[in-house]
Order: sequence, then C-alpha cells, then structure tokens
Amino acid sequence: MCEQRRWPTSHSLGWAVLLVALLFAVGPADAADTGLVVLKNGDQIRGEVKGLQVGKLELSTTSMGTIYIEWDKVLALTAPEYFEVELSTGARYYGTLGPGPQATLDVTLDGRALSVDLLSIVRIRPIKQSFWSRLDGNVSLGASYTESSGIGQGSLSVSVGARRPKIEWSTKFDTTVTVQPDEPQQTRTMYNLGVNRLLPDRWFVIVTGRTEHNTDLGLQLRAAYGGGLGRYLRQSNRSLFSVAAGLTQNLEIPVDGDRTGNVEAFAGAKYSFFTYDTPKTNLTATFVIYPSLNVGGRFRTDTDVTLSREIISDFTVGLTLYDSFDNKPPGENGTKHDFGATLSIGWVF
Repeated sequence: MCEQRRWPTSHSLGWAVLLVALLFAVGPADAADTGLVVLKNGDQIRGEVKGLQVGKLELSTTSMGTIYIEWDKVLALTAPEYFEVELSTGARYYGTLGPGPQATLDVTLDGRALSVDLLSIVRIRPIKQSFWSRLDGNVSLGASYTESSGIGQGSLSVSVGARRPKIEWSTKFDTTVTVQPDEPQQTRTMYNLGVNRLLPDRWFVIVTGRTEHNTDLGLQLRAAYGGGLGRYLRQSNRSLFSVAAGLTQNLEIPVDGDRTGNVEAFAGAKYSFFTYDTPKTNLTATFVIYPSLNVGGRFRTDTDVTLSREIISDFTVGLTLYDSFDNKPPGENGTKHDFGATLSIGWVF
C-alpha cells in the first residue's frame, strides 16, 4: 500500500481567493466613443463596441456607462477597431465594422469589404492586444446552514476564459465543502482547463486537463488529460448546442486503496439557452460519459445544470445541480453516486 497524502483543499482554495482578488483589482478602462450604433427607430448612440453575445450588443459609453442593445433593434453599426464576426453557419470574418447596404454589416480588412446579413451574425468579438482586456468570466459564492441538523455548506466557483482568432481557452475552479456534527468533512473540488482550436464549418479540436477530489466517491485525486473532436450543431442568438468525443488518460488515487492508471473514451454534449430581456437568464446543461477502455464494464458520467438570473448589473443569483456516477468506483469504500445542489451569488466580468 502506498502512502496517501491529504488533498490540499485549503491550499487550492487560497489560490482561488487570490485569483478573485486580482480580478477585482483590475478596473475597467475608460470608454472611448469611437463606435456608432443606429437603431431601427432612428436613434443614434455613440460608444465603444465591446462585442455581441447572446443576442445583445454591448456598448460602453462615457455618458450612460455600459448599455446592452437588443441585436434585432440595430439597423447599422460602425466601429474602427479590429473584430471577429461569427455567423450562425460557423463562418468567421475579421476586420473593422461599417454599415452596409440593405441591413447588412461591412467587415473590412486591408481595404476589402465583405457584406454580411445582420440577422445572421451570432457573435462579434473584439480582437484585443492586452491580456487583461481579453478575459471574460465570472465568480460565484454560496453558503448555507441548517441549525436543526448542524449541517453547513460553502461553495466557490471561478471561471475565466479568452478568445483569439481560431483559438479559445477556458479554465474553471469549483469547490464545495460540507460539514456536519460527528462526521468527517466532505469536499468536492474540481479544476478544468480546455483549449479549442476552431476549424471551418463549426468543427473544433479540443485539448483538456482536469483534476478532481471527491470524498463522497472515495476519491482522493483523479488527474486526467486528453483530447478529441467536436462540433457546434446549433448556434444562434438564443441558444448554443455542441457535441464532442475523444480519449483521456487519467491517474486515480482513492482514499482507501492503490493508485491506478486508466484509459477512457469520452462523449459529451453541452446546451446553453439565454434570454436578453431583463432580467437576463442563462441555462447551461452539460453531460459527459466516460466508458473505460482497460477496465471491463466500467463507465462514469458527469452531469451539471446551472441556471442564473441577473439581479442587478453584472451580478447574478444562480442554482447549480450536479450528479456524478461511477459504476465501479476506485478504493474499498467508494460510493457509486454523488448528487448535490448549490445556491450562489455571482459577479460577471
């Protein structure tokens, strides 16, 4: 039997809190009113175009702060900065933005303009030089306590990502700690890193890394890396649906038992639905199955569903449901199933 080491939950939590503090310390830059939005009712608004996502154009203005404009209300758009424009077909174009004929947008690069239909555009992303200015993400905190049972629970979630032409990456840290009288502390901690290489026709190559600690499943540590191929089957201003499949290699260290190495396939799907009418709402559901290739009959599944609603600008309240299943868990005392729910308050940046 090899010596087991305790999972450094407090150390990981400390790094996560430091990351949150650094992100809060980075203040927003002053808006430059270099762009112009013309609405279908004839109104004109000047500001800095921050991008288009989930059906809303984000515009930073010096007089009104950051405002969000429903994309189907926009007649024309002008912005001299460099952008990536993505259509519902998956096609992507790069350049400055200007009004085109008959409800189109001209994307101009090196003096050559291409006109695209406004309603076919699902995303506009600024291509920025500063590392900090390219970051997007959110932070959420949750806590609960029941006096009658003495059960307390706390959770922290931090996700950060960025996009460059043909490359996007995201990282996420989640931890949930549960304490109750006369019982050992239960912890569930996960860290994920994913890098997508975007290909034509909505295809992408994915490279992933993941670490997991879950005392309910008898898992001291699972560290995995792998890669695969995926495709966005649907993308619009209201929803996004993608699938992916590939292979992973992992190392498992149970709370009680010997460490093992495993090779697994994976197949998963992710669906997001969003509304941009106040209050803004996001629903995201993810399901992944991991059939083992070296342990006969073994398979694992991970399911996550998150619903969040904006309560005030950039602050949300959310509910997350998670479910983990392993029909042949590692170790001698591991359980097959872990299910939980967390309620949290979050900040989107």
